[in-house]
Amino acid sequence: MSHVIYTPPDQVRSVAVLGTGSVGASWIALFLAHDLDVIAFDPSTQAAERVKAFVTDAWPALRELGRTGLESPPLERLSFAATPAEAARQADVIQENCPEHLDVKLALLAEVDAAAEPQKIILSSTGGIPPTAMQQACKHPERLVVLHPFNPTHLIPLVEVVGGEKTSQAVLDWAMDFARLLHKQPILLHAEASGHMTNRLQFALVREAVACLVEGIASAKDIDAAVRYGLGPRWALMGSLLTLHLAGGPGGMQGILDHTAKAIQEWWTPKITPVLTPEVIAKLVEAAQEVSKGEPVQDWVNWRDRGLVDVLKLQEKLGA
Repeated sequence: MSHVIYTPPDQVRSVAVLGTGSVGASWIALFLAHDLDVIAFDPSTQAAERVKAFVTDAWPALRELGRTGLESPPLERLSFAATPAEAARQADVIQENCPEHLDVKLALLAEVDAAAEPQKIILSSTGGIPPTAMQQACKHPERLVVLHPFNPTHLIPLVEVVGGEKTSQAVLDWAMDFARLLHKQPILLHAEASGHMTNRLQFALVREAVACLVEGIASAKDIDAAVRYGLGPRWALMGSLLTLHLAGGPGGMQGILDHTAKAIQEWWTPKITPVLTPEVIAKLVEAAQEVSKGEPVQDWVNWRDRGLVDVLKLQEKLGA
């Protein structure tokens, strides 16, 4: 339906946020920081209280990053609708964060698609379901696009934009522009895949971390230290491909591959593929206690978010 005229991203004034768990609440904080009204829906009776507390806690970091000049969050701009359809009818854009089960998403999308005018774009936060699978619930599948964020959504810049077989080019362009207005760094994926792309990169490393733990190569603490003190500082500045290119010195990528291609092939070939058996799960739970020193998760979340502000400010300063 190429003749549909969508509201320009810079003219969006309200967003329907469907599902207000950690991802949805984090989106809400970001939307409020960017002067948008939010109409939320969540079946939980505690959702409103939980979201307001989350936004309040997230606000100092958003202020420090310059995403808002307001001293406190404008919670009066947050309201809750009785149904997803009601939220979709009231807002300019729809953003869904329901559980990662295709049948749940299909039911929600069918309701929302039937209620919302065709010019309202539907953004999905799904972390792994291909959009084409979700489009089967929609009479207007061309307006559905994945805008996949990374935890914590209100801070991490990256979002993956993924279209389905029936997503229009206009909607893909719209999603990229809308993301940039939110101070996001959008990347456009050219093909659908389970887990999209960044989760594949992330869990390739997680798989090897678990394998090293299972094989007894190092302690949980030292496995994490290898990433934090070895890989992490470089990866805060550049990706894996540029890192490899620089490793070749003046010869760059060609140079490093001429000298070490055989070794690299051996290094990146998995020695084992861990299976999440009860024994491995127990080992991971024990590892989590080791690396977290047994301290509460929320304490680590607060520490992480404070640190992320400094890392993100450095990235913005250095550019690329």
